[in-house]
Amino acid sequence: MPMERDSKMQNFRVVVMGTAGVGKSSIISKFMHDKFTESHKETIEELHRHRMRFESVSVDIDILDTSGSHQFPAMRKLAIATGDAFLLVFSGNDPESFETVKQLRDEIREQKQKGQYSIVVVANKTDLNIEEKHSHAVTESVVCMDWGEKFVTTSAKTGDNIDIVFQALEHEIRERITLVKKRLSFFKRISMPVMRIANSETARTGLMKIKSRAHSMEN
Repeated sequence: MPMERDSKMQNFRVVVMGTAGVGKSSIISKFMHDKFTESHKETIEELHRHRMRFESVSVDIDILDTSGSHQFPAMRKLAIATGDAFLLVFSGNDPESFETVKQLRDEIREQKQKGQYSIVVVANKTDLNIEEKHSHAVTESVVCMDWGEKFVTTSAKTGDNIDIVFQALEHEIRERITLVKKRLSFFKRISMPVMRIANSETARTGLMKIKSRAHSMEN
């Protein structure tokens, strides 16, 4: 089925990063299975797959849940190298976890200077931090105004704004699909005249050969 093959896009990888205990795995679990567990289990690296469909295009989204520990720099570097989008998660009641987000963003920008990628900064556990809205406003200002990135406050426990996080990624994917379609359309347009020129050139050459044979026969 050529139509189905043409409509299938390459995997879009989302890398979820942040210090240990900020709720990275909980955000993924809430989004994919609508489940939340109170207990914390340290993650080394886990890969989840989610399929989205945009009109005629089917997109497999790999969601990579990374370790919150700094003990695996090689794994972190590889995760950044293979990522198309990044969720940088910190805990709303732990200011130090936002410092980790700053470091991760700098590392992503340094490693992917020529690459195309997007970042969404996520302030999780807002259910534990309701009284500190001012600090969120300041952080949001830094992320949106100074960094130029997207910012979302969430609670994996209540499910608040979890869909908003992945809707932001969905917007990025749609833009990527549109860009790919435009490029394909452009290459088709510039290749068609070349084919016509090639065909006319072949016809002209063939005509010259016929004339040449006719001339030799007359002689």
